[in-house]
Amino acid sequence: FCIKKKKVVLFDTNIKVLDGIRKGKIPFKEENATSYLKKFKKNIFLSSEIKILSSCKFIIVCIGTPVDKKTLLPELKPFLKFFYNLKNLISKEQHIIIRSSVYIGSIKKIIKITNSKNITYCPERIVQGKSLVELPKLPQIVSGNSKSSINEVVNLFKKICKKIILTTIDEAELIKLFSNAFRYVNFSIANEFYMICEKL
Repeated sequence: FCIKKKKVVLFDTNIKVLDGIRKGKIPFKEENATSYLKKFKKNIFLSSEIKILSSCKFIIVCIGTPVDKKTLLPELKPFLKFFYNLKNLISKEQHIIIRSSVYIGSIKKIIKITNSKNITYCPERIVQGKSLVELPKLPQIVSGNSKSSINEVVNLFKKICKKIILTTIDEAELIKLFSNAFRYVNFSIANEFYMICEKL
């Protein structure tokens, strides 16, 4: 979005990460991100205060959903806590776009928590480190709880994606999980074959 000359606010509670970004350091592996950050820094605003989100038309949520080591179930409490904190800050004109991996029914929980008619689930399906390459190429899934919000978000993603696919929220949640599982199988089977060869 910065490349398309849109103003972007990066909100994160991790002050160390924000300080790194201010110094031009990317906190994760991403090809060409450092050069893009330097080039489009003037369009990026950083904050560790959640109230900054009240000034944003679109709020794109990319919070990780870790898995509990004992139960192997997703830990949604920290994820859902964010929406409890957000609900008192947002207005009817703002749109919440969720990109995170969630299990079936999670988006309906978020709709209930926020009581917002502008919730969309637009799962990201990119390989880690390849988002700048894959985002323009991969079709973007868009689902939501209102036609007006879906239309607004479709117009937003058209600025960075070539193709948009509209689905129901349940379908989008399944697409994200199936896509993750498919990629995981592809990576893990290559590792499994390697280990078999090493053993032999």
